[in-house]
Amino acid sequence: MNLRLDWNLSFMQARKWLAAALALMLITTSMTGIAYAAGDTVTGIEFDYDAEDFNSSTNALDLKIESDKINVTLFASVSGSTTKKNVTSSATWKSSNASIVKVENGVLTGLGKGTATITATYSGYTASIKATSDYVYDEVTLKDTNGGSDIPATQSIELGQSLEYTVYGIKGNDKGIDISTEAIWSTSNAAVATVVDGTVTLVGTGSTTITAKFKGKSDSVVLTVSSPYKSIELNRTGMLELEIGTDDTKLTATVTEKDTLKAIPVTNEAKWTSSSTAIATVDKGSITPVSAGKATITVSYLGVTTSIEVVVRTAYQSIKLTPEKEHHMFLQDDLSIKAEVLDNKNEPDEVTNEATWTSSNILAATVTNGDVTPKAVGTTKITASYKGVSRSIDVTVYPSINAAKAETTEIDGFASDSGELPKVTATIFDGSQTDVSKLVQWTSSDEKVATVKDGKWTAVAIGEAVLTGKVQGLTVEAKLTVHVKPLKLIASTKEMSVILGKETALPSITVINQDGEEEDVTGSVKWKTTSDNIVLKAESVKGLEVSTVTLTGTYLNKTVTIKVRVEEEIVKLVVEPTSLALNPGRSKSIKVTGYYKDGNKISLGSKMNWEVNPDTLASVNGSSVKAIAVGSGKVSGSYQGKKIEIALVVTPKLKSLSVSSKTVSLSPGAAFAVTLTANYTTGSPVNATANAIWTSSKPNVATVADGKITAVSKGTSTIKASFGGKSITVRVSVK
Repeated sequence: MNLRLDWNLSFMQARKWLAAALALMLITTSMTGIAYAAGDTVTGIEFDYDAEDFNSSTNALDLKIESDKINVTLFASVSGSTTKKNVTSSATWKSSNASIVKVENGVLTGLGKGTATITATYSGYTASIKATSDYVYDEVTLKDTNGGSDIPATQSIELGQSLEYTVYGIKGNDKGIDISTEAIWSTSNAAVATVVDGTVTLVGTGSTTITAKFKGKSDSVVLTVSSPYKSIELNRTGMLELEIGTDDTKLTATVTEKDTLKAIPVTNEAKWTSSSTAIATVDKGSITPVSAGKATITVSYLGVTTSIEVVVRTAYQSIKLTPEKEHHMFLQDDLSIKAEVLDNKNEPDEVTNEATWTSSNILAATVTNGDVTPKAVGTTKITASYKGVSRSIDVTVYPSINAAKAETTEIDGFASDSGELPKVTATIFDGSQTDVSKLVQWTSSDEKVATVKDGKWTAVAIGEAVLTGKVQGLTVEAKLTVHVKPLKLIASTKEMSVILGKETALPSITVINQDGEEEDVTGSVKWKTTSDNIVLKAESVKGLEVSTVTLTGTYLNKTVTIKVRVEEEIVKLVVEPTSLALNPGRSKSIKVTGYYKDGNKISLGSKMNWEVNPDTLASVNGSSVKAIAVGSGKVSGSYQGKKIEIALVVTPKLKSLSVSSKTVSLSPGAAFAVTLTANYTTGSPVNATANAIWTSSKPNVATVADGKITAVSKGTSTIKASFGGKSITVRVSVK
């Protein structure tokens, strides 16, 4: 019986897949093979569906809830055509009970048990068919896998026990089919229990609902999981304090049975955890202090849990090494390092012999009780550790040398500044070279000018001092000159044009020192360029090829860059406009065109090194002149020695007009004088009454001349004053 039902279900699914394929073929054929005119006359409509989906006993389409859908195609008969038109997507579809059967564009879905009538309407015609929806099984039932008995609604169980369910699908009077692997299993609380294909794994105490669901039907059981034990206790209570370096501390755990109150030791079987293994670790109750801090040790066994706070302390505040910084030594040298610790009572104690000493690179050096023995050229880290505190220093071992040379013998410095001492390179036995800067001991010939300490020189005052370095019996020297500190280098020009094949003088350079004094250092500046398109001489530069290059000038620790254009000679400059008239705050660009000998031209507006005289009148950015203050002057610029000048006039801009009265009321024959004020952006108003143009909208009512309004006859008139491109009105009433 069960096998037959399974086969029927599979066969029904196959039929539905076949129906869907046939429907798709029909739709595709109707869309791609036949064209209908927009004015075709429909004479009727009819359904088409897979015969396997129709139940002749109920005279309805047969649907299963949460199973495959049924595809129904709607065809329309068209006058004059032997081929029927697929109108499934164009029809209006309805279900008499959408909670039982849902329909969308001919696709039927079973949602609940019952019967619904499916209706399709197209071009005034309607077709209907019944559809029944039912569950695959009347019910699904949970049973105990081991005993096969029904499961109660609630079930109690203790941790440590096993539990397994089987779910059966029942249809009619059938005994049921095992659908455990096909069903969807779930738990409401995975912290209490999990479930996979009916096998329940108990995780913790509490309550959870185990549910098996299949095709709209489900069954569930509420599990209450408890511990078989009343509690779990440790042999220690309160806070446990440990010190790094001490022996492990052993804890034991005992559980108490609920019924008998019998105590059972579970130290080895229980689960032990530490909230921070970096502070303390635990294994079967054995606690090992690792580093200073606080951790919680927790023990759990079949639903009962307890914990204890553990505080790990160091017996010492810190450890100190002497020497305490990196050390550099030759293979023939000896080094002894002393280790001291400071306890929590602020009492120091030497532990050189008790500490644990290690070398990160024993090929370079070894260490025993603080005594470092160099073995080969290289670097190692020497570390001393003692009861939770440790410290390290880097040790570098060098080979023997027979010559030494300073990287530089001349140093420029500035008062109150400091810098690195020169790098010293030594020659060893095989002729190769090595950096021995860290081994050199430096002194100063005049500590009033400069001092030496920790690998750096410090300038004290303006003057000169000789710095002397000694290493393995060898001596090197470097002269330190202390200058006034320069702040900035200023070039006479930021850009320069060099005529191809001709020499052009280098720009002059001025230095501004920290004391505010300015000094011409043109002769002391060192110039360089990475381009081979120009030749640098002592005081000039010569262009070799048309190009744009950069010159860099250096004086002490400051640099200045100049953009150089090597180009053909310009024979003529044309400027536009030839004069400028601006309002304050307004800008205008100057266009300058340069003409070469060969007739080619170039735009030079932003390359003219513009100047404004007076400089309070306007500013220049590139080729744009921006007016600043009212006045007149000139803007001048030059290129390749050719100069141009442009007259500049800055006039105030009219912002608005105002009148002394906006409305005037007069009797015939009476007169009234209105004052017109011009308001400029400069903030200085001007009386513009006499200079404005006055007009009246109705001279037969009122006339106006230079602001004087004369009433003629009763009525209203608008008096308008115009000045500087703006206007304002006065309303006049004559009564």
